[in-house]
Amino acid sequence: MLRPSDWQVIRPLWVGALCSVSEVRLHASGEHVALKQLHREHLGDPGLVARCLNEAFLLQALTTQHKVTGLPQLLAVGQLPSGMPGLLLSLLGDSLARRVQSPHWPLPGSPASLNALCHVGEQLATTLSAVHASGVVHRDLRPDNILFGLPPAAAKEAWSWDTYLIDFGLAKVAPSCEVLPISTGDDDFLGTQEYMAPEQWQSAKLVDAAADVYSLGVVLYQLATGHLPFAAAKSQILMYQHLVTPPPPLPSYLPRALSRLLFAMLAKRRTDRPPAATCAQHLRALRNS
Repeated sequence: MLRPSDWQVIRPLWVGALCSVSEVRLHASGEHVALKQLHREHLGDPGLVARCLNEAFLLQALTTQHKVTGLPQLLAVGQLPSGMPGLLLSLLGDSLARRVQSPHWPLPGSPASLNALCHVGEQLATTLSAVHASGVVHRDLRPDNILFGLPPAAAKEAWSWDTYLIDFGLAKVAPSCEVLPISTGDDDFLGTQEYMAPEQWQSAKLVDAAADVYSLGVVLYQLATGHLPFAAAKSQILMYQHLVTPPPPLPSYLPRALSRLLFAMLAKRRTDRPPAATCAQHLRALRNS
């Protein structure tokens, strides 16, 4: 059991629809870590409880067995006195969603903006490649689920810090993965609409690694232009855009190689998208050019 008497809550970090995350200081070591816990009102839903616990099992397997980097470290998992499942994780920094709102983030079109896009994209694509090779599909890649590490010892631009992919609560896993069983229907809706691949709108259960590549493509398009490729107030219109409408043209100031890569990542047919490892290679070449 996780015991709240073992830590002091420092501050809330994030509150979502299902879980909350707080920064806590461990009394024994003085270390600052992140506590993630399911909201009390969801305790009676076995599926949501299983997803919370499965995130811990996946992180443990990915980081220790498969040696995947770019993920938070799981420090402990257990049940709180309230009965809610909880995870203690390594403490990370701001999300990409928050960082791009900072005045220190480079504006689209600047040389630093291209460097930021290639740096973030290469690191995430490298992490995704290893995650996919382990039989896991994230299914909810978006700026809120991309965190930067804590400030490095040497002064660096805010965009050049290490990036981490978090929140595997909606992940799809291979049958060989040792997790609690969760029934996902063929028509179940899982993910964040603005970043969902065309096939994910139709069946979250049947998606593969290509859906994560599409979501990363949306994130990188957003970094390149300052806006999403598709936006609509109604879900039906947004679904139509992702399923049918080509992404708006990218600015002419972007390198042609980058524009070709982003459009390939945003291909409507999943078989037309490059794997994450190929994306990482192209972004690395662009960053070094």
